[in-house]
Amino acid sequence: MHEIEHFIPARESTPRIPLQRYLDPLPIDVLSRYLTSYTSPGELAIDPVAQRPALPLAAARLKRKAIASNFNPINDLLVRGMLTLPAPDEMDAATTRLGDSLKRGVPLRDHINQLYATTCDHCSGTVIAQSFFWDGEESRPLEKQYHCSHCDCDGRFPVDETDLHTLDGIESQGIHFWYLLERLAQPHEPERGLAQELLQLYTPRSLYALTDLSMKMEALFAGSALHTALSLILLSCLDTCSKLAAAPCPRATALRLQPPSRFVERNVWLAFEEAYRLLRSLAPAGQVALSSGVDRLLEEQEPQALILNEPLRRVASLLPPASLSLVIGAPQAYYRPFWTLSYLWSGWLWGRQKAALLKPLLRRKIMGWSWYRRTLTTALATLHRPLRPHGKLVFLLEDADLTHVTNLILSAVGAAFKLDRVLYQPHDANPPRHPMQGVSGAYRLTFSRDDPDQPEQGRLSSESLAAALRKAATRAIRSLLRERGEALHLSWLHGAVCEQWASDGLLRQALLVDKETSAADFLQEQLQAALEEGLERRVLVLLPEEPPDHEGPQLWWLGGKGYPIRPLGDRLEVAVCQALRAEPDLSQAQLEDSIYSRFPDLFTPGPGLLEKCLQSYAVHDAVSGRWSPRPQDTPEGLAREKEDVLECLARVGRLLGYEVSPPGAGSEALQPTQPARPRRGQPAGVDVVWEEGDSSSHLFAVKQTTRFGDILSGSRGSGDEVQRYIVICGRRLELLRFRMDTELLLRIALTDGQWQFIKMNHLRALSEQRALDRQDLKHIVGLEPLIENPDAQLPLFS
Repeated sequence: MHEIEHFIPARESTPRIPLQRYLDPLPIDVLSRYLTSYTSPGELAIDPVAQRPALPLAAARLKRKAIASNFNPINDLLVRGMLTLPAPDEMDAATTRLGDSLKRGVPLRDHINQLYATTCDHCSGTVIAQSFFWDGEESRPLEKQYHCSHCDCDGRFPVDETDLHTLDGIESQGIHFWYLLERLAQPHEPERGLAQELLQLYTPRSLYALTDLSMKMEALFAGSALHTALSLILLSCLDTCSKLAAAPCPRATALRLQPPSRFVERNVWLAFEEAYRLLRSLAPAGQVALSSGVDRLLEEQEPQALILNEPLRRVASLLPPASLSLVIGAPQAYYRPFWTLSYLWSGWLWGRQKAALLKPLLRRKIMGWSWYRRTLTTALATLHRPLRPHGKLVFLLEDADLTHVTNLILSAVGAAFKLDRVLYQPHDANPPRHPMQGVSGAYRLTFSRDDPDQPEQGRLSSESLAAALRKAATRAIRSLLRERGEALHLSWLHGAVCEQWASDGLLRQALLVDKETSAADFLQEQLQAALEEGLERRVLVLLPEEPPDHEGPQLWWLGGKGYPIRPLGDRLEVAVCQALRAEPDLSQAQLEDSIYSRFPDLFTPGPGLLEKCLQSYAVHDAVSGRWSPRPQDTPEGLAREKEDVLECLARVGRLLGYEVSPPGAGSEALQPTQPARPRRGQPAGVDVVWEEGDSSSHLFAVKQTTRFGDILSGSRGSGDEVQRYIVICGRRLELLRFRMDTELLLRIALTDGQWQFIKMNHLRALSEQRALDRQDLKHIVGLEPLIENPDAQLPLFS
């Protein structure tokens, strides 16, 4: 078994499926890497909270066995339906048969479409509306959207009396309403009132049309293999045709789902056709052999998958001891509205028996993250018996925040799993607005079974535990900042602190205080207290120390430390150069694997930096998809370029009347990052000095990379009148701009050191002039110098 110690980015886009906005991504390419590392062919892996068919698909490709389990019937339909999609021609035949089936003497599609028939404002012809736009407070549509095939009129138009008359002909609580209500709850059940509320999420017209669809499907396809695919199409319509569809998702803790004051009513048949086309484009989703049960799955030599709509404790009880090699998935965050909608849709599709599986969730008035963690802990604990001694538990999260991650870690620790590793990469390179806020991003959380032979620690008092947590947090934060060499936001620090707390056994201790206060809240309080203590003791600082405004972002850094010699951004640049030099024709995936593997644990580069480095140092072949080094970046080319720049500096300096110190030689690119050894009287890293009289006037550092540690580390503004310049090659400008935008320490050091930039091409142009005055130098200074202003170019060298 090969441990995965570095972050693996998702490269394959997750295909769009029904209920997309309620589901967490689970990239098959990342999942496959973990399957390959932690299982062998023929071994069994389980996704205990399956939202998508990712694990069965990945396992089938890699000759592994898989179980996808979820207690929610809606998730079960999504997974099972995507894995059993019929061939496109079978779906065509099924949907055509459904549309052709008669309703009141006309085809069902025409019957439903006639509910949305209206008059074209332009030609007065009959047209089928695509949508109506409602004012919920007035309980009436205000506008309609259509495309008229007669006159090609297209857009949104006011409703007319005919549109309102059509609505009046549909009972608000007709037979369809009562039919659905009985499928959800009986009159004596406490969910009866909620069921009535949930049915109000549909207009009477939508509810009528959707019920007609579901009843026809049941009549025509009950017991057919096509029924699952059609149910998945209908499920998509139940989502997209509700009053909530075009509105932002309800808040996670919403007990009641309230329709927005303005909502969109879609044409149900058009929505059905759209969902059908989506699933048709995905069919078949993959060749996965489905097993009929656990015993059959384990007996079969060929890899198969099993889909179970059961609570996890029931699934775990069906598995023999030590039969499971890997538990892997993306546990959904606490989100009550989805469970409420799942209750509604389960009853609509299958009746009260299926809907009853969700009732325990609905009957709880108080839930929240503490309930979520305790419930998940109980479920995960049941997996110890079937999991092999060296089996792993892995959570792959593509978009998680600190609250979600903390509760997942505590859930696993509470279930007697040991946190091995936190891998994290934020989605946004920009820091949060407040230093105590995190940045959501992709996480890879790996756990192993806790050591049963480890001696139990004595329970610490709340005060002793708090002190131990703060001390460990400070140690982890200082170590991370020092070793990464970057000012960081809270989410980076949080990952390092959680690893340290886990290593010290403090997370288990924190769970013991849960009856007194939320363990997650308690940990958050101690992390915040550790940061505040660090500020008071000046062990930590917030940068910039004087933000430009009260809303400006600030990042955490080490007190009393300036710019580091080897920040992580510099090390990544070196790694890219080394990877390109070692293998000059690599794919994007090969380069990422090679480079990310050099930055294990919490040293994952920030978002976008690797891509900018590649674009700076390599050329991408769009046909083959491979990267090769830029011709200019060979050792010989770099040496010639630097020699040329040094000669230009010498020539310009002499033309301007300065004495020029002997220029340095050789190239820094592709070499290990080390501080330059200064000549006597010359600052470190400086290649050329222009002198006037007995003092230095202009200092120049020639850079063919964006690695400035030699000239920036430890330097602060000296208040002298010496001009400091970094001569940068044009190939690095986009990388430089990106690093200056995303690396706060770099911006501060450049400002404090009073360094200005000169582009090599402008320096060359200046050196070719026969006569210069000292004002001419100012025209080429800066990343956006005056020379690049079209209005100023003509007179500059005239």
